[in-house]
Amino acid sequence: MRKAKRLLLSVASLFMSLMILAQENNPVLMLVNGKEVRRSEFEYALNKNNVALGDNKKAVKEYLPMYVDFKLKVAEAEAMKLDTLSTFINELSENRKLLAENYLVDNDYIEKQAYSIYAKDSATIGADGFVNVAHIFIPLKQQADSRTVAEVKAKIDSAYNMLQNGSTFIEAATAVGVSKNMLAPFDIIRGQAYKEFEDIAFSLADSTYSAPLRSPSGYHIIMRYGHRSFGQYDEYKKNIISMLESRGIRNVARMVRGRALAKEMGGGVTPEQALEIEDSLLETKYPEFGNLMTEYHDGLLFFEVCTREVWNKASEDEAGLDKYFKKNKRKYKFETPRYRGAVIYANSTEDIAKAQQLFKDAPQDDYRRILKENFYVDSVYTIRLEMGVFAVGDNPWVDKSVFGQGDGGRMKRGYEYVDVVGTVLEKPQTYKDVKGLVVNDYQRYIEEKWVKGLRKKYKVEIFDEVLKTVNNHD
Repeated sequence: MRKAKRLLLSVASLFMSLMILAQENNPVLMLVNGKEVRRSEFEYALNKNNVALGDNKKAVKEYLPMYVDFKLKVAEAEAMKLDTLSTFINELSENRKLLAENYLVDNDYIEKQAYSIYAKDSATIGADGFVNVAHIFIPLKQQADSRTVAEVKAKIDSAYNMLQNGSTFIEAATAVGVSKNMLAPFDIIRGQAYKEFEDIAFSLADSTYSAPLRSPSGYHIIMRYGHRSFGQYDEYKKNIISMLESRGIRNVARMVRGRALAKEMGGGVTPEQALEIEDSLLETKYPEFGNLMTEYHDGLLFFEVCTREVWNKASEDEAGLDKYFKKNKRKYKFETPRYRGAVIYANSTEDIAKAQQLFKDAPQDDYRRILKENFYVDSVYTIRLEMGVFAVGDNPWVDKSVFGQGDGGRMKRGYEYVDVVGTVLEKPQTYKDVKGLVVNDYQRYIEEKWVKGLRKKYKVEIFDEVLKTVNNHD
């Protein structure tokens, strides 16, 4: 019990020391709704989002308002208690576990084990590397009688003569009964094949073949296609480490790290306890870890609050979209006419005529209802529709029938007739005719209005003396 108390006290003392040191070297840059934002956090975001900083003063001046708006949205998310949602808590926890892993294992240990495997394989393969070969192979038992040997020798000589007279490797092989699937090229290294085979394979020039040779397993004609050296460590590192991880090396490396930490802490703790203590100090001990966790935390809240307050509202508020379009109608124009309607695919001229009559004067929003009520028979649609607002080039049948361009497109499988129904538009008549543009503009409008409200709702205080030191301190 006393050991546990001493351990807790020493951890608390270490934590406080780290906190004081961190605060001295990392002053508060701003307060957003009373919440501190330190200089390092802003620098991290600034440098990550402005790779080519150029003029640092200009970069800070331009980025600061955007960052404040971002923090205001996070403040609103926290006010809405979005950080208490189980989905948020679980996702943040999973992100932290993944990120913390690199700090709680001995990555140097893993690297050394990986390189050791590479060095061993490199020595095994040697300077000659790999040669890529195929062979015409006719098997022959070592105890074969002279007659059988002569027959096999005659076959391999026949294949060789064909090669000498211009036949391809495959032609020569199949002529003596070797199937194509036995001719696939493969890599060999020194010490992997019969010596008789290996000596010839490594002595041939690329893209050349050998004379017939005999090994303990039979007769061969070797075709050498190419060669390659074993390669540098970086070429294999990823695959070697992946293999080691599949065998549990990270668990071993975690214990290696735990033992080292326990030693640093002066003993009295197990490796497992040392890892737990280190895990609890990551945000304070490693500024880059703390900044990444803040980024994950704020990013998740930002996404959730923007989805609720802007993105979903903009795409789902039909009345708002309609009102916004009517108010800003002049800004939405077509460079060329559009066709609002549908392409009809059917199996009879009667269905085409019926569809034309039913869809002709109906608003496009009613097309699906009309389709289901009139052309859905025995769980199957007797016609097919492609609906939309079409420009030239969007649909070949609209191009042909409406705009007089092209010869139409391919018929849909199972349908014999095609026609179009709808209206030519010289300019947009409803927001749905230019929905993508209107949604984007309406979303921007909602967001600007929302941010103005957040600026009034939450107090922001920026400390200019600290701001001057951004990216300009020891």
